[in-house]
Amino acid sequence: MTSIVVTGHGSFATSLVETAEMIVGSTEHVHAVDFPVGSGVDELTERVESLIDRVNPAGEPGRVLILADVLGGSPARVALAQAAAGRADVVTGVNLPMVVDLALGAGTSSAPELAARAVTAGQDGIRDAGALVRPEGGVR
Repeated sequence: MTSIVVTGHGSFATSLVETAEMIVGSTEHVHAVDFPVGSGVDELTERVESLIDRVNPAGEPGRVLILADVLGGSPARVALAQAAAGRADVVTGVNLPMVVDLALGAGTSSAPELAARAVTAGQDGIRDAGALVRPEGGVR
């Protein structure tokens, strides 16, 4: 079973996971790790490492995928440190379509498979929806 860890600035991760639960129901394999204002990178690192230890106690490779909010931010840097240590795979730019898609398949695929799926689902969720309803030609 693969676990998904969502992390980001502020309470973004918790909000994203809770919103995904509104859509798909239980997200037992999806966990949020927030980075509240005023907390430090060491605290975030400790929370992420603790969660990884809890969801993958045997340390099996390919069993944890971390979804971080933005490349270069502290949550992503913490996630990438876990990837460098061989403890997780990482995708940045997490969004709701990505979390919803992965929540439905987290238990059946490896972390690298889910990482590829996450990128596709995240990109597919980005649309110029206004163009769908504009009159023919779509240009204003």
